[in-house]
Amino acid sequence: MARVTQFGVIPVFRGLEGRLAVQKEMRFSSEDKARRAGKIFAEVLGGAVAFRRVSDPETGAAEAGEIIGRYGILADASIAPKVKGAIGFETSSAA
Repeated sequence: MARVTQFGVIPVFRGLEGRLAVQKEMRFSSEDKARRAGKIFAEVLGGAVAFRRVSDPETGAAEAGEIIGRYGILADASIAPKVKGAIGFETSSAA
């Protein structure tokens, strides 16, 4: 059973009326690249969540993800619990 650590970003678009729309997950080859992308998406779209998770490509099984960074409107602590519940990721103390 091969275990692979994946890194990614979930961009969040903030519409004109302030509504948030979650965009498609994007994967990156390293934690650093995922964090940088999160910052860029936050500047362009409004917000983003960077994460890491461990999976087994052979079986398709994946462990619970871990949030490694919140950016833009999602960096606000009052939104964080809603984001955690919405996407099912554990929160890292480094976030």
